Amino acid sequence: MESTPPLENKAKEEKSKLGNLIKVNIVFLVYQLSVNVHDPVLTQYLYQRYSDEVFGNSTKSASTANQTSKCYVNESDPGYLLQERVQVLTSNCQTILTAIGNSTALISCMFLGAYSDFLGRRFLFILPLVGQILKNVLTIFVIYWILDLKYLYVSEVIEGVSGGYNGVILATYAYTADNTPPKNSRTVGIAVLDFTTYLAAAVSEVITGYFIKYLGYLYPSITTTSLMLLSLILVVVLLPETINKDRRSQYPSPVKAVKNVFGFYFSKDFGQTRSLFWLSLTAYFITYFSLSGVFFLEYLFQLNLPFCWGPELIGYFNMALALSRQILGIPVIKLLHLCTSDAGLCIITSVILAVSYVLNGVANTDVMLFLCVLPSGIAAPLLPALRAIMSRMAPPEMQGSLFAGIGLVNIISSGTGMIIFNEMYNATVKMLRGFVFFAGAGCQLLCAVIIVVFLCISRRRSVTDTSTFGLND
Repeated sequence: MESTPPLENKAKEEKSKLGNLIKVNIVFLVYQLSVNVHDPVLTQYLYQRYSDEVFGNSTKSASTANQTSKCYVNESDPGYLLQERVQVLTSNCQTILTAIGNSTALISCMFLGAYSDFLGRRFLFILPLVGQILKNVLTIFVIYWILDLKYLYVSEVIEGVSGGYNGVILATYAYTADNTPPKNSRTVGIAVLDFTTYLAAAVSEVITGYFIKYLGYLYPSITTTSLMLLSLILVVVLLPETINKDRRSQYPSPVKAVKNVFGFYFSKDFGQTRSLFWLSLTAYFITYFSLSGVFFLEYLFQLNLPFCWGPELIGYFNMALALSRQILGIPVIKLLHLCTSDAGLCIITSVILAVSYVLNGVANTDVMLFLCVLPSGIAAPLLPALRAIMSRMAPPEMQGSLFAGIGLVNIISSGTGMIIFNEMYNATVKMLRGFVFFAGAGCQLLCAVIIVVFLCISRRRSVTDTSTFGLND
């Protein structure tokens, strides 16, 4: 009997399954088109609703001469203070929506990821997509009938219970890991997913700006729901299952599923690698924390002084940002892989992202704000490289559990990031509106320091491939 697999089987294991990777990227592209239409529409719809509520009809008409793109520029104008009030109300509503959605998604994503190692990846796609379709339908109702904004809280609960956005992200990364060997090709495979996100953002941002300007908020919401439904159909029709049928009848108890998710960081079976998991996860948390914290605030930053942008210009800026990440991302990975590892790549891109945040924070003209686009594009490989580092350290049969843990970090870091950065923005908007970006830059410098420690420990310990590790019952 052979003690090692045949050479041809070994060769197959070392190659990516290109067909499956193309299919999952098609699904992900349609899905991200939907998400990237929905997010700016919702943020600007909330801003408009609160603006109508705060200003009413009289104040707006009385001070039109002091506005540029519906933005009050005279601090002595009564509308200026009301405008700041609108910013705070919009920010607070976003905070509540995020807290509701993320708190309900914590448990669902953990079990979805762990059980997908046994029940299959298609199951992991379908449930969150159904939840998001229901959420988007409820959003349409709110916009069409001008319902109380508190109905949006219900939509967040529906999304959170089903796994929602984080569930789909978790499914996509786990599916990609199933179809790539644990080498640099996995870094590229995971990075391509992020750049698919940027491509979708580039396509949708300008379209959404024109949508909002000429058709209001209803038709973009109908579009985002239709795209979400299309992505669900594509999952059912296109994606083959990657989990062996034999494993589907051996799914673990809930307690064992939880152990699988957290075992990378606590189980003795992973030995010295646990410290590396902790360091990489901490760097990932800090990065996602800062990115999530400034994401929605960028819209408020651009809508008000000194920029006073409208939906179209916001769309152009986000398109440029997404295209820079799409165009530069893979070349940066390939170039840096010639001279350094994924850890070195993370250190370099963390510092560059910090530079981008500083440029954003000091910007006071349109040109200065657009200067942030280039360093942001160069720093795009940071998150995919961190995910690839952790994925390579985990056994192949536990990729779902690993990405479930990463999904939990996404939820916690995005939730706390939005809340903390929103409160920070509210506290500093009158004295230094760019302060939140300086805080983001500090987070990225801290991330770079953590990865330096990771690199030193991994080189000293010379940790071998952990694919033979597992968790005991």
